[in-house]
Amino acid sequence: MANPQVVTLGEAMIRLSPPDHQRLDTTPLLEIHIGGAELNVAVALAQLGVPVAWVSKLPNNPLGWRIVREAQRFGVDTSRVVWTNEGRIGLYFYERGAAPRPSSVLYDRRHSAINTLRPDELDWEFIGTAKILHLTGITPALSDNCRQLVGAAIVRAKQKGMLVSFDVNYRARLWAPEQARAILSSLLRLGVDILICTRDDAATLFGLTGDAETSARQLQATFRVPHVVITHGDRAVVALPQGGFTAVGFALTEVDRLGAGDAFVAGLLYGVLQGNWELGLRYGLAMAAIKHTIPGDWFIGSKAEIDALLQAQAKGVLR
Repeated sequence: MANPQVVTLGEAMIRLSPPDHQRLDTTPLLEIHIGGAELNVAVALAQLGVPVAWVSKLPNNPLGWRIVREAQRFGVDTSRVVWTNEGRIGLYFYERGAAPRPSSVLYDRRHSAINTLRPDELDWEFIGTAKILHLTGITPALSDNCRQLVGAAIVRAKQKGMLVSFDVNYRARLWAPEQARAILSSLLRLGVDILICTRDDAATLFGLTGDAETSARQLQATFRVPHVVITHGDRAVVALPQGGFTAVGFALTEVDRLGAGDAFVAGLLYGVLQGNWELGLRYGLAMAAIKHTIPGDWFIGSKAEIDALLQAQAKGVLR
C-alpha cells in the first residue's frame, strides 16, 4: 500500500447486538459487528480514497484475525498491528432501544490486548510518514498503560512533524468526569493540533455552557489548540487561529447511531487534508447523517454519494 496520510491508534472490539430491538436477557441470537472509534474513522477515510492505517495490539486468534480482515476489506492498512499471544479482544453488547426505552451498552473489555501495548512496539518510521495521527479520549480511559501510550504517541508524532487530531469522545461508563478532565487536560497540552468535542462533553468535562462557538474559543485558549471543532446535533463549528466556520447537517432517520461521530471525524480530516476546513465540516456532517442509516459501527458509502447529498442540500431539494 501507499504510505498513509492518516494513522489512527486505538482499540477495536467485537460488538454483539440482539436483532429487532430484542433484550439482551431474552434474545436467542446476537449479531456481530466490529467497533472501535479509531478503527471506525480509518474505515470511513479509506472509502473516501484516503490512504489510512490503523495500529493497535490484537491477540493472535480468530477474533483478532476477523478484525484485521474486515478492516483490510475496506482498504485500511493493518500491516503495523502488533500481535500477541496474551490478552483478549474486548467485547461490547449493544441493546438497541426505541422510545421511551433508551439504547444501552454493556462493556466486557477488561484485560484487552491494547492495555499491554507499549510505544516502542509501534513502527514510528512508518507512522511518521503520515500527515495526521488521530487519537481519542477512549484509549486513555482504559488503563494507566494506555494513558502513557497516548501521551507518548502525541510527543512522538510531534517529533515526526505530524498533526495530532484528538476526539474527546467521553465515555461515562469508563471514567468519572473529574478523572477524565484531569487526564485529558494534561494530554491536550502535549501538542494536540485538532481537538474535536461535542457541546455536551465540553459542558460535562470542562464546565463550558455557552454556545458552540464560544465553547470552541474557550477550549482553544485554555489548551492552546489551534483548531477546535464543536459538534451539537446537526451543526458543527470550527474555531481556527484566524476566523472559523459553521455548517448545518441533515434531517435523518436513525437506524443505528453508533459510529456517527467517527464518520464525522473522517469527513473533517478529509477536508483538513484538502486544506479546506469548511469542506471538512460539510463532509463530516453528511457522513454522520448517512452513518445513522446503516447498521453497525462503520460508515459504508462512497465519495460520490456524499457529493450528491451535498449538491442536493446546496440546491435546497433532495430528489
